[in-house]
Amino acid sequence: MKTRYAVALAAAFWVGIGSVTYAADMTGAEIKAFLSGKTSYLETTAASVAGQVGQAKMFLAEDGTVLYKKPDGGMLHGKWEIRGNTLCIDWKDTPDKNACARYDKTGDTVTILDGATGQVRAKIVKTAPGDRKSTRLNSSH
Repeated sequence: MKTRYAVALAAAFWVGIGSVTYAADMTGAEIKAFLSGKTSYLETTAASVAGQVGQAKMFLAEDGTVLYKKPDGGMLHGKWEIRGNTLCIDWKDTPDKNACARYDKTGDTVTILDGATGQVRAKIVKTAPGDRKSTRLNSSH
């Protein structure tokens, strides 16, 4: 009886390990491929660039410009670039100049982390092909 219990427990343990999804920082190339030319729909935290909790959108144009629609509807503008395995944005509208972030992927969930502190800035709910107009005018997710 003990042997069957031990075998069943060991099998459950190994099956559990097989289904665990581990977090991994995305590489610079992965971040660029994932975000460039797309609008990201975000669930933000107080650690986000706007300091607001809620739903936001961010469009990273292939030319290096970025638009960010804050949860309160206001807009931020800047220039983005990949540095190593981080996305860095030089915001024109905030004192948070050269803000760099790591992108952590766990399964289908991508979390944006402050590059310096590791604080969660946002979770990406979805991405879609985007443009400046859709980011600026369309407020629905």
